[in-house]
Amino acid sequence: MGVNQAFTSYSNPKGNADTERFMRTLNEELVWINEFTSPGAFLEALGRWIDGYNANYLHSTLGYRSPEDFEAEHLSRETLLADAC
Repeated sequence: MGVNQAFTSYSNPKGNADTERFMRTLNEELVWINEFTSPGAFLEALGRWIDGYNANYLHSTLGYRSPEDFEAEHLSRETLLADAC
């Protein structure tokens, strides 16, 4: 299936914190509050939730920007650097 399992080091207890926070948010905002009638209904709702998360969810670690806004800024900065070279 193309899935690679990764582990954090034994001495890094916070190495998985971002993933755990994302999963908690997903469960609180989508999974726990809905009763899905089929796996397809869940996958459709999950796709909509992820699209909204990436477009609208403000992250403190990204300077209170959405992932899409952060990525667009990063790509424009890379373009400016490449053009300058």
